[in-house]
Amino acid sequence: MPSPQTTLERPRATLPATTGFRPDIQALRALAVGLVVFTHVWPTQLTGGFVGVDVFFVISGYLISTQLIREIDSTGRVRIADFYARRVRRLLPAAFLVLISVVVAVRALVPRDRWADNADQVMASALYVQNWLLGAHPIDVTKVTAVASYWSLSVEEQFYLCWPLLLLLLFKLRAPWARLASITGLGLASLVWCIHLTTADPVSAYFITPVRVWEFVIGAVVALVGARFTLPTIAANAASLLGFAAIVGSAVHLTGLTPYPGSAALIPTLGAALVIAGGTSPGRQWHTVLTSSKPVQLLGDISYSLYLWHWPLLMLAPLAVSGGVLTSPVRLGIVAAALLLAYASKRLVEDPIRTWPLLAGSARLTFVAMAAGLATVCLTAAGLLLWT
Repeated sequence: MPSPQTTLERPRATLPATTGFRPDIQALRALAVGLVVFTHVWPTQLTGGFVGVDVFFVISGYLISTQLIREIDSTGRVRIADFYARRVRRLLPAAFLVLISVVVAVRALVPRDRWADNADQVMASALYVQNWLLGAHPIDVTKVTAVASYWSLSVEEQFYLCWPLLLLLLFKLRAPWARLASITGLGLASLVWCIHLTTADPVSAYFITPVRVWEFVIGAVVALVGARFTLPTIAANAASLLGFAAIVGSAVHLTGLTPYPGSAALIPTLGAALVIAGGTSPGRQWHTVLTSSKPVQLLGDISYSLYLWHWPLLMLAPLAVSGGVLTSPVRLGIVAAALLLAYASKRLVEDPIRTWPLLAGSARLTFVAMAAGLATVCLTAAGLLLWT
């Protein structure tokens, strides 16, 4: 927590940076997804772009905690059904669209002996338990499926499922310091376990949710502290630049041989925290001219859909156009196709369904639609098993 000598206290009513749109967080999303996509498409050129996932976890912890803290402070409760319904409308339509598309593509392009693996992981992804499936077994690189990247989405959904209730419980502690200490203690316990398990069982450490909780907690701590303090302008700018440098530096220097997540994940996660904390200071920052530019903001806007589409295309497109060989033109084509599909699904699927009055006005109908979508995905995937 920043010391009183380096921060300025302000009332909650003057928190424009945390209550409105944050272009710096949108830029952070753009950087995170850009690193992930680049390292997947060109793994020898950027070895540590997987840290983008850790950045996303910190962002999620911050944004969800900020929303929940504001609701608890103003009403003393959390409307759990409405919270989950908003998450469903925001995340599931595009996720289910990609999963169904993958099943169709697998049926057309993938050898029959790989259908069962893909079907199992599509259903696990739809149920948001993909990370536990992958964490339970050593990874066979010859059996990586077109939906393997859904593991991180599973971690996030499990966090969304538990965090509102846990935060509501912790806020029964009236003293702000007790809330902060409790949440920080939870994060430290998760971090210690993460560091231990990274050595003892690296596969489980990478995928399972409890050892990733501390990354979300970092964002939550920034939300709690940022609600009461803000950095002075110079310190905020320095923090933001240092944070961006830490993220990019870790992406450049970390490799697949680095024990991960472990203590190494502190570099990109604390970097993300510095960027977010720096952005709570009002006014333009030194990086604003770049991070608020239209291309960066657009990439941040479609980051979720881009994450969804890029991996299935990377796994399946080469089978259709080059016999499975990832030539340079194919790699560039995959990136271009992923960007186009991400933009289209954002504009035609994500936004319309998220704001559709019929669903937006009813949590019950939202959950009915979720059940229907889940059944459709699972039945479609089960078809692959029947055909094998």
